[in-house]
Amino acid sequence: MSESFKNSYFYSLPNEILIKILSGINAITLLNFCDAYQCDYFLQDRNVIRKIDLSKRYELEDLSQISKKIAFECVTTLNINCIYWIPADKLRRFVTRMVNLEVLYAIQTTLSLASLDTEDFSKLKIKKLGISVNDDHELHRHRMPTVETLYISFARLTYFVHRDIFKTIFPQLRKLWIDAEPPGQEFFPFCFDVGRKSKIFCQVRAPHFISFNEHLLTTYYDNRPRQPCVTCYGKMSTKMFKIVSRSGSWAVLDELFYATPYGPKDARRLFLNECTLDTIFFEELNFYHSGYGLDCDSRYTEAVEDILKSPCSTRVKKLCVMICILLSNRDPRSSSRKDISGEDCVHTYPAENIFKNFPGLEHLEVYVCNPIAYHSAVLGYSLISLFEHLESLIVEIPINIDGSFLIQVLQKCQNLQKLKIFSLHRNEELNFNLCKAISSASSLKDFRYENHRIPLDKLIENLCLIKSKKLERIVLICTETDNFSAGPLKQLLEMNPQLVFLYFLIRSCTEQSERTKRMAQDTLNTYKKKHPCKVFLVSDINEFGSRSGYPIPDVHYCEMIKSDSTVASLSVLEDFDSF
Repeated sequence: MSESFKNSYFYSLPNEILIKILSGINAITLLNFCDAYQCDYFLQDRNVIRKIDLSKRYELEDLSQISKKIAFECVTTLNINCIYWIPADKLRRFVTRMVNLEVLYAIQTTLSLASLDTEDFSKLKIKKLGISVNDDHELHRHRMPTVETLYISFARLTYFVHRDIFKTIFPQLRKLWIDAEPPGQEFFPFCFDVGRKSKIFCQVRAPHFISFNEHLLTTYYDNRPRQPCVTCYGKMSTKMFKIVSRSGSWAVLDELFYATPYGPKDARRLFLNECTLDTIFFEELNFYHSGYGLDCDSRYTEAVEDILKSPCSTRVKKLCVMICILLSNRDPRSSSRKDISGEDCVHTYPAENIFKNFPGLEHLEVYVCNPIAYHSAVLGYSLISLFEHLESLIVEIPINIDGSFLIQVLQKCQNLQKLKIFSLHRNEELNFNLCKAISSASSLKDFRYENHRIPLDKLIENLCLIKSKKLERIVLICTETDNFSAGPLKQLLEMNPQLVFLYFLIRSCTEQSERTKRMAQDTLNTYKKKHPCKVFLVSDINEFGSRSGYPIPDVHYCEMIKSDSTVASLSVLEDFDSF
């Protein structure tokens, strides 16, 4: 035991509390702690290293450091989700040394259910397994008799996925969560057959005409009317019943055939009658709808406002709303005027009363639907700064809003780690105000910006002004740019060695733009060699994830490039642990 550890705050803690703290931190932080205080004996303590979490630890270059220090026989849970850069043979050797392993999360890694993988897995005592099957990996039939809970994702269901495949490989399967790309008709009898004996969660883009209830699978959450389409089913003994509320607002949404706005966790609590629509405290609410139509009329907006202002919404952590909810009942450009009696009529903004009802909001998404009254939504965007605990902001900005609200938002929301901004039209004022605001984003890790034209040099120079140096992923999408040179790009890369994913999508195909893109890619290639996890790309077409052969790992594609709403939907990386 080192003197530095004896003199530290941790030495004064009771041993039980210290072990509790150390067992709850990720493996990289634990290694750094033990190195700093010269107390490697904690890495041999079963109570400390029972769970090893390496998920998304991009700073991990390989497994050599951790392999030399931990007691493998003490590990029962291993999470290596999204460790896409380490070869499969090295991951297999690492996993098989954990002879008492019971839980393995290996989603979006180079491991699969190919012959070598299943052969090694079959020798372990794994009870819970999360795995991804890529296009070129054929399922092998080595039995894994101990697996009871399984998550499996397919790029596509190919000929080798027979209806009895899981009976053969996983004879003790009790819970199954399938994640698939848009499947063919063969997928559904395959799911139904498995579901008769297991609890089944499926994340698929299922056609509307498919009824899972007819196949003895109870659908308690189905948001197929809204993207992304996620459907969950569980084989339950609970009888179906209609979820009702005393509030007329829910009746309005039902009458308009609006998609269920609450998430799968809340849906399950309602389905099991643990609470009602009048007593529940929602965790997530998603009021996304596409386009301008009946969903934007006064009945709809008033119903949504009523729900958001109710006591049931006071604990909402994740929210998705459309711009029609931010619209003022009066023109904000004339906020003070005389009424009929001659008295001053002070403008009241409805969205302010809504937003103040859930001050603990951590994730907010705002999208554009109403093309008519953008001017009355200006103040609504400025109210985003009320959420000082905000960690993630995804916002679509119409052409007439200049983005000046971002200055106050980034100054006040000091916990903001993810920022995505979409502007589908040429918005030069937004460029100016974003460049002015971005240096205040001291906690920012993920940044995506899309505009018709982006002054890349100027924006990159302002990104370099962020003092905290926490940026890990940047995606910039535009049709044209005026200046894009090597100097600012090199400065960004040198000042931010922690950058993992950098993606420029420049749709312009002129001779000058092609030279610019080649210059940028050559510059990026020099820096991405410093770590195997780094993915630095310049492209002129919309690329799809590694499932289509393009070298963008799924974790970056899903979290940074796809534009689907993530509110009130399932995320295996977050939810499979409790499944």
